[in-house]
Amino acid sequence: MSGLDYALMALYMLFLVGMGLYYRRFAQESMENYFLGGRKMKGWMSGTSYAVTCMNADVAPAYCGMTVITGTFICWWYLSRFGLALMIGGLLFAACWRRLKIFTSPEFYELRFGGAAAPTMRAWVSLRSAFVAVVAWTGAGLLGLTKVSEVLLGWSRFETFLLVIPIILVYVVLSGYMGVVMSDLIQTAIMIASSLVLMGLVWADFGGPTGLYQALVTQFGEGVVSWHPPMSHELLGVVGIIAWTMGTAIGYGGDVAPMAGAMEGQRLLSCRDSREATRMYVWTQIALFLMLAVLTLPALGAMVKWPGLHDGSMDKELAYGLLLGHYLPSGLLGLALVAMFASIMSTVDSNMNFGAQVFINDVYRRFIKHGAEMGHYMSVGRVVMLAIMGLSLAVAL
Repeated sequence: MSGLDYALMALYMLFLVGMGLYYRRFAQESMENYFLGGRKMKGWMSGTSYAVTCMNADVAPAYCGMTVITGTFICWWYLSRFGLALMIGGLLFAACWRRLKIFTSPEFYELRFGGAAAPTMRAWVSLRSAFVAVVAWTGAGLLGLTKVSEVLLGWSRFETFLLVIPIILVYVVLSGYMGVVMSDLIQTAIMIASSLVLMGLVWADFGGPTGLYQALVTQFGEGVVSWHPPMSHELLGVVGIIAWTMGTAIGYGGDVAPMAGAMEGQRLLSCRDSREATRMYVWTQIALFLMLAVLTLPALGAMVKWPGLHDGSMDKELAYGLLLGHYLPSGLLGLALVAMFASIMSTVDSNMNFGAQVFINDVYRRFIKHGAEMGHYMSVGRVVMLAIMGLSLAVAL
């Protein structure tokens, strides 16, 4: 790490604070502005934001680690994980939920079903999303971030949290959903750019994609460059692919994330109309697949450089950090670290805003204090955000 690397990180943090201040006035005008961006979002904006939200800080170590174990057929992992689920979401939920004019997706349960079970389910889904799923997902991302910062920056977990957490809290609490989406767009560009640079450097080292292909075949055989998964594999065989495809498609909303059915609702309900809501799913698919492709392709080079990653003698989740440290010079390393920080921040900001939204609308306003002034609900929402962050830190620690 050089002074240039640290300067890039500092500029990024200052940008996020500025983003929060810029959208502060808009966010404070109404609940719909704060939690749904005024329902004026375009599909490509909400879709890209949702895609980068799914790219938590644990994704890079985990997916690159899976790549060095499998090879090129890693693509079937994210095809089965996201492809069919997002298509079903676009067909079923985008138009139907928009017509209901609901504020959150858990609100649907009380509209669809009758009796005491309906509000109970609405409250349970909201509480589960806000204080179980969001907390676990955010905590995993914070932990993934500390693994990278500890190796490349020499920071302890406490030092990493001391820098990152206040920045996240400032711009998320101030700017609401609009700040979340706009910062996510910038973060997506940073993540794709840094991954493309790393991929180009890896290819150049092996004489292009063809050279990397030959190196893989020479060292590991034809199996690692197969376009289809093998019938039997310890990590990603055909049975596993079928199981993931069915499991994520049958889950509510397509289980792209631990509480995706609910979080997808926030994304599509923020769109300006049903057409844009449908486009949201299309853009999510495009952006997510692009980010995962440019993330995992360089890991094929890590298999050749460090064979122990493939045979299990080295921790496979070190692959991404090894690639960064080996290939990226000063400045570019800072860009990659900014991308890593961006991935966790995009997840945390979305989780905090979403968790507060469903708790306020589906628990607090529905069962505890109905008809209060907007300022009261906004204050409670900020307290919920702080609670989510505190619980997530406990998970990470």
